This record gives sequence, C-alpha cells and structure tokens, in this order.
Amino acid sequence: MIVSHNRFLTSRLRHTLWLAILLLLFLVACTDEPETEAELPTSAATVAIDPTAAPTEAATATTATEAATATASPATVEPVATTSSSGATDPGGLIQMTFDSQVGVLLDEVRADLRETIAANIMAQSEAEWLARAERQVRLTRLRLNFRGFNEAGIGPLPLTPREIWAIELDPAGPQRAEINGHDLILLNYSFKTVIVTDAASPGTVEPALAEIGGLWTEPFVFPADPDLLTQRTGNACINEAGFPPNSYDSHNYLELYDFACTADSAGALGCHRTSLPTLSCQQALDSFIGSVSSDIQFERLAWDEAVAAQYRIGPNNPGTLPDLEVVQNDLGVNHIVYRWFPPEDCALAEEAVGSAGWRRILTFNATVHNIGGEALNIGEVAAIDVLHNIFEYSPCHDHFHYSNYGAFDLVDVALPFSSKKAFCVQSTSRFSNNESSPLDHAYSCTDQGIQAGWVDEYIAGLDVQWIDITEVPVPADGLNATLGFSSNGDGFICEGEPVLDANGEQVWEPSGFFTPAGAEIDRPVCEFVDDWDRNNYAELGVFIPATGTAVTQACSFATFGPFRDCGFSEVELPEAEAICQPGDEMTVSLPADLLATDWTVRVCERSALQGGLACEYRDSLFLTGVDRDNGTVSFTCPAMRDGSPRLPGGFTLLVGPYWADGAE
Repeated sequence: MIVSHNRFLTSRLRHTLWLAILLLLFLVACTDEPETEAELPTSAATVAIDPTAAPTEAATATTATEAATATASPATVEPVATTSSSGATDPGGLIQMTFDSQVGVLLDEVRADLRETIAANIMAQSEAEWLARAERQVRLTRLRLNFRGFNEAGIGPLPLTPREIWAIELDPAGPQRAEINGHDLILLNYSFKTVIVTDAASPGTVEPALAEIGGLWTEPFVFPADPDLLTQRTGNACINEAGFPPNSYDSHNYLELYDFACTADSAGALGCHRTSLPTLSCQQALDSFIGSVSSDIQFERLAWDEAVAAQYRIGPNNPGTLPDLEVVQNDLGVNHIVYRWFPPEDCALAEEAVGSAGWRRILTFNATVHNIGGEALNIGEVAAIDVLHNIFEYSPCHDHFHYSNYGAFDLVDVALPFSSKKAFCVQSTSRFSNNESSPLDHAYSCTDQGIQAGWVDEYIAGLDVQWIDITEVPVPADGLNATLGFSSNGDGFICEGEPVLDANGEQVWEPSGFFTPAGAEIDRPVCEFVDDWDRNNYAELGVFIPATGTAVTQACSFATFGPFRDCGFSEVELPEAEAICQPGDEMTVSLPADLLATDWTVRVCERSALQGGLACEYRDSLFLTGVDRDNGTVSFTCPAMRDGSPRLPGGFTLLVGPYWADGAE
C-alpha cells in the first residue's frame, strides 16, 4: 500500500520542498520558483506533471480533444446555477467528471501476413467489447485521482467513482484505422461522464476551484492508446510502486498502479520504481512502443439536485453512524495463480508467507474492507502508539508498518502448512461509496492509519505476500473447487464503534493475549463495539484451482492476440527425457502436427525439477514467437533449472496457443 503522503513526489518537487525549508529558515526571499496550481485555479495543464521529461514529449501525444472533436459525442453537462453560491447549506455536493478520449488496439506486433486478418476481426468487434476496452482505459486514472494531493498541501483526492455509475458513449462512426506516433492502431473515440456525490464541504476542501457552484477544474492526463498489455510493452516505466515492495506489479494489476508522470530516475521508497529502474520515462515509453493520447479531465461543481444525486448515489448512506467494516466479497473473485521463485533470503519466508524456498505455486487475490459507517475509522500514527502498545509491526517485505492481527486468509476445509493470519497497513485507497456521508478528503496512509467513511482499504492481487501458497495443496487431476475466505478484524483490534477514553480523553488499552515475536505483549484498544459489529467481517467465494498451470493457461477474459498475452496458452506434454537438456545446448523442437492446423504462438519457459512444467508469464519467458502452419519448429537455448541437480541440470516448458484467443464466455 502507499507509505506516505508524498506519493507522487518527483525529484524536482523534493528539491523544491527542501529549498522552501531553507528559505524559511534563513528568511531569504526568492521569486524564481515555478508557479503553483494555486496560481492557476482553472486548470492543472500548465503544472509540470513530469518535470524531468523532455519538453517535446508532451507535444508528441495525440490529444483526444483534437482527434475526437469531429466525431465523438460530448458528455451531457448538467445545468449549473448562475450564482456564485458555495452550496454550504445544501445537503450534499455534486462534482461532474467528464473527458473525451480514444481507445484502440495496437497492431505493430502482428505479423505482416496476419495483420489485415487481425485488423478485420477487431473492426468487427461488438459494442460491448469496445465499451469494456474503454473501461480498462478509464481505470488507469484511479491511482492519480485517488491519491491526488498527497504531494501538495491544500488539495485532495478527486476519486474515480465506482464502475456501476460510469457513462461511456462510443462514437457512432465506429472504429477507424489510424496512426499515433507512427504506431498502427485501430481507434475509437468515446466520451466519459460520471458524477461524484459527497458532502457539501468536500468539493472546496479537495480543490479550491470547486468551492463555488459552477467552479471548474482541469486535470491533464496521458493514456496509452491501447490500454492492454502495458507491462509487456513498456515494462515498469508507467508503474508507480511507491510504498509497495519490489515485484508487486504484474500483467494483471497494472491498471491500478498506472502513473503517466513516472520518470526513469524515480527510485527509492517514495519513487515510482522499487523493482528496477527503466530506461525511459512513462511518456517516452508510451510514445516509443504504443502511442499516447492526451486528455483533459474536467471537474465541474454542480448545483445540488436531488434527482442527479439519486442517479449517482451508491453505497450505504449513514451520516453520523459509527465506523463499520465490511469485507467485500466480490473482490475475492479478482484472483489468479502464478509460479514464483523464492530464494532462501526472500522476505516472504521470514513472514511465513510461503512454505519453503524454491518454486512455489501461489494463489493471489484482492482483499478489500469497506468502511460502510458514517464516520472515519481512525487508528492513528504509527510512531505515537507502537512504542507503548506494540500494535504495529514492521513488514520487511512491504517496508512499512502493519497493524497487527488485522485479517486472515484461508481455503475452507483445506489444511495449510503455515499461519494465514496477516497484518496490514490500514488506509483509504478507493472510494466505493458515492454519497453524502462519504467525504472526499482524508489523511490516512501507512504512517497515520485509518479508513475514511465510504472508502475501502484494498490490497490488490499481485502484491507481495498477498496470496496463499497452494504448492502443497492436494489437487486432483480434474482440478479442485475450493472456497477462498477472508476474515477482517477477527480479534477485535480495530474499534468498530466508540473508543473508550480515560478521564484525560486518552485511549484505554487492555492486554490482548497476543505477543510479538520478541515476546512483548500486544495491547488492544478498548472499544464499545456497535451491535453485531462482526456480522460482515468475513466473506468467502468459490475458486477453481486446476491441477497444474497458472493464469497463463486459463482462458482469456477478453479477446486478444499475439505472443505477449498472459492467457490462452496450454502446455505441450513432453516426455521428461525430451524436456530435460544440458544448459547452453541449442534446442530445436517440432510442434505436434495437430497443432499446425491454424496459426499458433509459442512460449518457452523454465522448468522445475520438483514442480515440472512452469506456465510462465511473458516477463519470465525465455522465447516467444508466432508459428505459421508451414514452419512447425522452434529453436532456443536450453535453460538451467534453478532447483536442478547433476542428474537434472536443465529443462524447459513449452506453451502454445492460437494466435487469436477468444475471450471467455
């Protein structure tokens, strides 16, 4: 999760903050500092979002306004009051969010002999498929909007609303073949609209320009023209890992971590890149490998209108009620299986998140709790509490403090070889409620923990230790229908009710019966819990675990194509003698004749001496190519097996899939 408020703190901004401190200390006046957003209240477009990027980069992006003006239908704008009323006496506040963009499919990687066929398939896709593609592009705004203001005083989040209340209007002219930055794409213009419903004070609190009815604010944004396969094409150039442990992004969760302002040199705990430094900034990578689309996201303060509020209101609207956590059952359905190598020194072993070092098969999934109460759930600052009561523990994997005994994962009726109890950093990451009892602003991070009313704390699939190790789970040949469970606050460490205070107004504590690894007792805050406070603190959902394989060997969730995708493959069953080889030897493998009836793509992965074939993701693949019907062989260098032996020194796994993979029904 996010470590501090300086989520998007770029190198120039850090330098500016230090200069400001020195200027105050020595009372030196200076007028050469860049202008701030406060001096430009109607737009953020002139603010240096990525100050280390070359000045020409932004100019190379195709702007959605220019591209869509002639064809895209603009979003409907609600009538705005003609007065300058602040709406302070209204029962709530309304902010309309709109933008125009274009979304597409990149054809650059398609073989020349297949390109026109693939292009025709894409042009013929249904409206539902194009709407889903536009939704995936919209999701890329989540991180920057939800954590807006964490690097600047006086502003706050303008959070992306829940998906159920998005309105996307596709251009009736349909998709068109076009180029952006020299890239061959099929593009479709669209317009987006939603309305944020909140309390009357929040609009002006998170953005001064929205304090008055009729106020306007513009957030510039840069999208990849094709929102799919982003990490396969650009690596981690556009991934903001600030506050997360290394290796917490993958080809499945990048939509939640996208940040177009990331620069190639943004490193460290507060920088974009924890896993490795890319060679390009995000904007350079987009222009080089995909094509970028610039869009201005418009926010407009609307006059209060109950009919509009009713149309967009979502989630429990419980003003004044005490905090109440609810596990979000549907989020458990966001899950996938992956093979991962764990060296003996990996922090996941220290946290007992895997059974042993080596290749492990892990089930990773979303775990989300929603504060459906009408008040913020406040835990407090880490440094001020933990020295006395030991309720926070440092996570070497996540590099921040977690709140003790917060949750537990389990596979119902399946014995796991280690504890599934987890500590979490508790903070507000997304706003699942959209109503008057859910403010937009909050100060919660991993250093000052809590969940704002109507917000959720969401640990996304793919984050380090956000999984269950299923390596030793017995799975029959036809797979296992298991039940994934998540319990939140089972030991009552979080006060879902009214904290009990002493005569001085300080929190009262009690022994919990739990102890730290060093033997110190962990205290628990005393709380007057609301009735049935734990009625919604547990949820479970069915999950299918195949006997072998990963998400790579499962059906794709939408139609896609080519060797980059991480779905729609199957493992070619080879006799062990054929799959074992000497590391460094040049290998040539013939595909079975029955696989050559159509066009295929091939991926070569490592092999495990203990696990056998490994269905690897694109970033871990050793070789990949499209194979046509007239050439049924692939050649590659034999890889060493990391858990091999003199008898089994090297080996490979061969995956194949149709070049065009239809989505699951």
